[in-house]
Amino acid sequence: MFDVFYNFMFYFALFIIYAFIGWLIEIVAALINNHKFINRGFLMGPIIPIWGAGAIMITLFVKPSDSAFGLIVSSAFIGSFLEYVVNYAMEKIFKARWWDYSNLPFNIEGRVWLGSSLLFGIGGLLLIKYMNPFFSSILYGMNKGLLCTLSFCSLIIMLIDLCISGNIIKNLKLSAYSLRKDYTEEVSKKVKQKLKEKSYSFNRLLRAFPDVKFLFKNKK
Repeated sequence: MFDVFYNFMFYFALFIIYAFIGWLIEIVAALINNHKFINRGFLMGPIIPIWGAGAIMITLFVKPSDSAFGLIVSSAFIGSFLEYVVNYAMEKIFKARWWDYSNLPFNIEGRVWLGSSLLFGIGGLLLIKYMNPFFSSILYGMNKGLLCTLSFCSLIIMLIDLCISGNIIKNLKLSAYSLRKDYTEEVSKKVKQKLKEKSYSFNRLLRAFPDVKFLFKNKK
């Protein structure tokens, strides 16, 4: 029984590591593009779960013995599939499109884009060949009890963050709904500015996703 728990905590530790690396990458990208610090992602903490989830899916389903081309193609498919599903699910749950590639060529419904798929592919190659062996050796070298304790504490903190952040997103949507009088699909810049002024949490989320579109049904 402990072995099952340990394996789960081991992979969760990998999940946290890659979710943190993803957060760092997006922070650096924001610094380069906007010349300022932006806390990217839905959560308040320094992790972006989709990066961690993508890394774990690639780890579990991609064969290290495949050729470099095979690793890139498999990783690109897994990453793109995950991004599409997450984009679709969050749109249905929160009635908002959080990112949209519609203005870029070779996109699918604006949810995934060829450029990001290529990044997933190259990232998967690096992950399988170099990153997984490095981080796995560190985790396997840790005391099992310590690893499980740290991973379990991280899991509890992440779940708390998910609950708090989910409530913030819900309140953001309700505030946007109350401010938007004509029920059009996109929240205007003026409405976004008012939302930013309402609370620090709204401001952080809208800075993290400046192109978010809240979807409302037309008033009948």
